[in-house]
Amino acid sequence: MTRFITGLLALILAAPAMAAEVGLSEGHWRLAQKPSATAEFVVFLLKVEKKDDKLTAEVADAPNKSIAKLDSFKTEGNKVVVVVAMGTNKLTFEGTFDPKDANKDAKVVRGSYGDDKRAVRGVLILQDKEKLPTAVEITQAQPKAPEPMLAAQKLSNAPFTLQFQAQRTNDANEKAELLAKAKEARKEADEKVPGLYRQVVDKHADSPYAIDAATQLLRGAAKAKASAEDVAKWVKLIDKDAATYGDRMARDTALTNAEILVGQKGYESIALAEATTGSDGMTEKSPLAVQSRILKTLKAAQAGAGKDQDARATDTRLVKVEAALDAEYVKTVPPFKPEKFAGRKDKEANRVAVMELFTGATCPPCVAADAAFDALMMAYQPKELVLIQYHMHIPGPDTLTNPDTIARWDYYRGKFPEEMRGVPSSLFNGKPKHGGGGGMGNSEMKFKQYTETINELLENKSDVTFTGAAKRTGDKIRADVGVEVKEPAENLKLRVLLVEEKVKYAGSNGMRFHHQVVRALPGGTTGTTLTEKNVNKSFELDLVTIRKDLTKYLEDFAADRPFPNPDRPMEFSHLKIIALVQNDTTAEVLNAAEFPVEGK
Repeated sequence: MTRFITGLLALILAAPAMAAEVGLSEGHWRLAQKPSATAEFVVFLLKVEKKDDKLTAEVADAPNKSIAKLDSFKTEGNKVVVVVAMGTNKLTFEGTFDPKDANKDAKVVRGSYGDDKRAVRGVLILQDKEKLPTAVEITQAQPKAPEPMLAAQKLSNAPFTLQFQAQRTNDANEKAELLAKAKEARKEADEKVPGLYRQVVDKHADSPYAIDAATQLLRGAAKAKASAEDVAKWVKLIDKDAATYGDRMARDTALTNAEILVGQKGYESIALAEATTGSDGMTEKSPLAVQSRILKTLKAAQAGAGKDQDARATDTRLVKVEAALDAEYVKTVPPFKPEKFAGRKDKEANRVAVMELFTGATCPPCVAADAAFDALMMAYQPKELVLIQYHMHIPGPDTLTNPDTIARWDYYRGKFPEEMRGVPSSLFNGKPKHGGGGGMGNSEMKFKQYTETINELLENKSDVTFTGAAKRTGDKIRADVGVEVKEPAENLKLRVLLVEEKVKYAGSNGMRFHHQVVRALPGGTTGTTLTEKNVNKSFELDLVTIRKDLTKYLEDFAADRPFPNPDRPMEFSHLKIIALVQNDTTAEVLNAAEFPVEGK
């Protein structure tokens, strides 16, 4: 009996300790997102305190110019959820207290941070100071990068630095020399960087830099002719790290790995396994955007692995999801009713306004500019406003980008290096203005900015006039463009663009449809010099050749940077020819005209 009582007492005394949960302590917690294993971008600093026996939080500090606001905060057991409002968007941090901190207050909470479509690593870090550390202090607190990683970063950055310098100079010889050096630097990086990344993975596997190195190796696996065994090892390393940030991050990382691998030959079974893991837990009640991303990746992985029947079944589900997403998108974008242009005040004004927008389907701040751009199509007629949209691989790969859009970026970037630092960048009659963007909630403000400038431009006159027509027969297009100028000059250029009126491509920023997308510049990006008052040009376009050239460009690009969305839309069903006359000394667009491509 004595032994029984003693044993029972021991169990009773032990029970509270066994049931104890980690508790989030009061204090200042830094919320940050980690787009890689080693990078940290602060969202804000939370002051957590107990009120009425319940933990509450408020923002104690935030980075300069931050628009992040605390929407909600709650803890339950060993979990914590923080919802962040970014304009009209909401991002959620979901974290679980580190098991290593069991039975004591947690000092680091790992989790995921993102929206319905995509997540990155997220952390809550308890700190002593009541103010956020500086970016330099955060960097200094990071573990020291191994020597091979430092060498790889130096080699990888060299070509981009040289390209940037080339864009900034107006000296033709210096530009050519810098571009040649950039090409050599890229060649050296291609040869040496993969080996350096392998050293990081093999010799510094416990370092977070090994995760970043493995991710980079995965992106260039096919180009480096990596074995399937090596790729499986890298995937395992990445997945193991992601699992420490919770189930949501584990699934999202597996899906990302699959997206990277589906475009590379030789790793089909690994891609399918990752896509299957990434789809775990998806139901018909999951957000449509999540279902779309998962089903697209799963379908591509199944097709790549020869699972054609499975791929067809997945495609059937995907078609329904895409139709629902399209219907929802059309109803809500733009999120306001654009007012129709009332007409020119000066009845003799004949100059067409031209807006050129540089954007990217992976660029979150481009959403406001893109939606406002779409609203402009509803507010003006082509005889009033010619709209042109160039896609760029900024910040991530964009399948609507092509060499001609990059050449136009380089043209304007060379003339306006300070104004055109990134996307979105907008130009009106060749002059940069109203740059920047934001989320969907900022689109109406951008629309108003754009219309004020456009309405002013529409009160001007031009002595440049156009005639033209374009006709399609099958995959062949003949375009005839005539231009008359009052004073011909060496610096006046006629440029002709082939644009697609509407393209469906769901990039990571949520924009599903893109308009007036530049597909090529017939006659070249340098244009035709107007040394005579009347110039007539004819262009023969072969859409089969254009598709082939675009496909090759995208495949070559993907060898270095795979596309997160494998879709490559090239329907070319609603095409237009745009002609513009530009002063190459000032970059001013003197006038423009748009000609629909007739025929089927």
